[in-house]
Amino acid sequence: MTLLDHVVLQVDDLNAIGNWYDQVVSLAGGARTFDTPTLIGYALPGQPAQLFFSRATDPGGRQTHLALRVEDEATVRRGYEFATAVGSEILHEPRLWPEYAPDYYAVFIRDPAGNNLELKCQTSTTQQSLST
Repeated sequence: MTLLDHVVLQVDDLNAIGNWYDQVVSLAGGARTFDTPTLIGYALPGQPAQLFFSRATDPGGRQTHLALRVEDEATVRRGYEFATAVGSEILHEPRLWPEYAPDYYAVFIRDPAGNNLELKCQTSTTQQSLST
């Protein structure tokens, strides 16, 4: 398992950054594999997208989104409990995110520097019914 799952950087001009990164990522053997009007993502062949760019939502600054892959739902919930105990802002409580993938389980937390930290795991089919 890897620690870093993906990163999302906010930009003002998604088309311009997409055109630029299409060229740069191709130098590393990757390509754009995720493309919506507000989010694009890049991956190496046979790998999930790890580098994303989204349309900026914070006009006065840039929020970085960092996603760490953890072992299981219990670990996601422990991260939530820690963040709650130390008074961190909870952006989204732990839950399944079927809009990303049917087995995508995550919590989103504001870190002390203002970044959007995601702790995520892939659940098994049997765990999905227990976690909702």
